[in-house]
Amino acid sequence: MVTLLTFATTVLSAALVAQAKPTHDDPFQRHTIKAKGIEASFIEYGATITNLWVDDKNGVPRDVVLGWDDTTQYNLQPGIPGFLGAVVGRYANRIGNGTFSIDDTKYHTPLNEKNITTLHGGDMGFNRLNWTLVDKSKSDISFRLTSPDGDEGFPGTAEITVKYSVNDHQEWHIDYEGVSDKDTIMMLSSHGYWNLDAFTTSDTVEDHVLQIASDKYIKTDGSLIPTGEFVDVEGTALDFRSAKSIGQDLQEATECGFDCIGYDNCWLFSDPNPEEYQATVYAPSTGIQLAIKTDQAALQFYSCHGLDGTLPIKKKKHHNRGHHERRCHKEDEYVQKYGCLVLETENYIDGINHPEWGNEYSGILRKEDTYTHHAEYHFSIHQD
Repeated sequence: MVTLLTFATTVLSAALVAQAKPTHDDPFQRHTIKAKGIEASFIEYGATITNLWVDDKNGVPRDVVLGWDDTTQYNLQPGIPGFLGAVVGRYANRIGNGTFSIDDTKYHTPLNEKNITTLHGGDMGFNRLNWTLVDKSKSDISFRLTSPDGDEGFPGTAEITVKYSVNDHQEWHIDYEGVSDKDTIMMLSSHGYWNLDAFTTSDTVEDHVLQIASDKYIKTDGSLIPTGEFVDVEGTALDFRSAKSIGQDLQEATECGFDCIGYDNCWLFSDPNPEEYQATVYAPSTGIQLAIKTDQAALQFYSCHGLDGTLPIKKKKHHNRGHHERRCHKEDEYVQKYGCLVLETENYIDGINHPEWGNEYSGILRKEDTYTHHAEYHFSIHQD
């Protein structure tokens, strides 16, 4: 949703930014927010979520997002896996050929994926920048980022704010807001890597049960660039309209790029209702269930088939109820192929290069408008 800003509102927003609280000098220091039954930690680097604790069916706190014990590794190891827990932008997902046009002016962005596409904003997307902590309370935290005109090839100086909050209903909310002094494109998303088993019983998420309330997905080529076609999920491995385990049809899921088995696809919500959940997933072992609702028009599901066993499983983290081990194994363990899932709430991928889909899916942000989107993640114990 892009809403029109009045001049007075713009001035007020600028004044609020000017009054923002200064941050400390360490972009890798954890900042924690909490409410009943949920606790989340973030760092300024990438506005990244590093930990998210919720109770399993036995009342044991589990950290259900992947990440590094040593937060400086988010910078030192940005590709294992990429975009780990961060906000991605200025334009999430892929831009075909790293090229797009706004009103007949052509722009070029870095080809940071196989020298074919721009992925999640380029070489130094929002996930690799130090955001500024501007506000924090017990249950919410806000980060701000200024992306200058020409940053990674995108026009306009953009001011971005992301607010994270938790509440006593075991919900994590994300509110995105962005403005630009020139016409630009914008699509923001959170790139959290989830494992609701928390590596307690399995190395993969193949037993996780997923449901996606969508009957169409965007057809892509071998480079995961849209062909322009929308395809019915019926009769395909991408049919998650009824809940099923991720592993059920995994070996038949081959529309995830060249020589690939897994899911890396974009499901469409023709008329997203922010009051309804678009996706639900749970782990039978822990009972932890995650339900997602958003006002965005699509959801990208990635099954982590690109992981190669080089990202360590987090060992333990300080929690208000003590320290909790992942497993009691003696040796370090690493995340394996299919060891997680990513669920990105976003707009139609590469919509800027498909005007036939409609302007509302292009991602164009006019200089007099503001970008605002919302997503929420509700945790509970699955009831059979």
